[in-house]
Amino acid sequence: MSILIIAIFIAMLLVLVLVHEWGHFFVAKKAGCTVEEFGFGFPPRLLSKKWRGTLYSLNLFPIGGFVKIEGENMDETSSSPTSFASKSALWRIAILSAGVGMNLLFAAFLLTIESAIGAPTLVTDKNMGTLTDIKTYAVEIIPGSPAQEAGMQIYDHIISIEGIQDPSLTAVQQITRDHAGSPLHISLDRNGQDIDVIVTPRINPPEGQGALGISLSETGLEKTPLWLAPIKGIERTGIMIWAIVSQFGILIAKLFEHQSVGQALTGPIGIAIYTKQAVTMGLSYFLEFAAMISINLAIINILPIPALDGGRILFVGIEKLAGRKRTASVEQYAHTIGFIALIGLMLFITFKDIRHYF
Repeated sequence: MSILIIAIFIAMLLVLVLVHEWGHFFVAKKAGCTVEEFGFGFPPRLLSKKWRGTLYSLNLFPIGGFVKIEGENMDETSSSPTSFASKSALWRIAILSAGVGMNLLFAAFLLTIESAIGAPTLVTDKNMGTLTDIKTYAVEIIPGSPAQEAGMQIYDHIISIEGIQDPSLTAVQQITRDHAGSPLHISLDRNGQDIDVIVTPRINPPEGQGALGISLSETGLEKTPLWLAPIKGIERTGIMIWAIVSQFGILIAKLFEHQSVGQALTGPIGIAIYTKQAVTMGLSYFLEFAAMISINLAIINILPIPALDGGRILFVGIEKLAGRKRTASVEQYAHTIGFIALIGLMLFITFKDIRHYF
């Protein structure tokens, strides 16, 4: 993986996390809280400057950032008026949920830009004449097929076939039929790398498999008028939220059914691999990918799990139901256990990614 892709990956995560933390920062300021520090990256600290009561720091490790709010741990013996602990339950919930809200707004912003420059869309008979940059991809490779034996992989972009540049799905199918039993020269783009394969279409393929043993898909870019792009961006954000939440529901159902969910989970390494794929496919694809990661961060953070924003909101709700302030030590213990569990899960996923990709 090139240094440029690694830099783009780090920059993307840094921006998404800082957007999240800025949400906490902004609402905490509006609530009258003292924000002690807004950190870019994680300590040790490299540079810092105090401005309007907040220390802004640049730290050594560039992944993410943090906001330190006075009294956020709810462990003060006497809360000051500018402390998080002294604020009403509604203000505390607003502060805790602001990061999630900012990730969703940022996703809508990214998808608005994408809609204006052209959003990836499946090609149909109805929209074919309105799309630009139409590309044909292999979206399924049947095991044991000529395509697999030739080295083709899922999401390979077909650059040319038998010298015909940027062939349509129909053109690929027609050329394949015309060359049944004869070697075909196909040029592919795989994550920015040009690959040439020789594959011989079968004359009598198994039913439902086709001569090459691949499934193809065409995508193009659909531009939205600038004045409609924000509406389209919000609409596509909603669709993406529903799709991701649905997938979370499927994962949870599999857990209750004692099925493996390991293949559906990925960590930083997997995200870096997908970042490379999105970058090589073009700006629109990268914007959509970044929006998807931003929405994932929002959904994960709002889950009622200790150490996450949703877990802290849960404790505020418990406090309101109980009618009294909760014990800070109990909450801190729960968040510590939750944090350790999340780190353990992240390590597990990272090791899984290493075994899968390397």
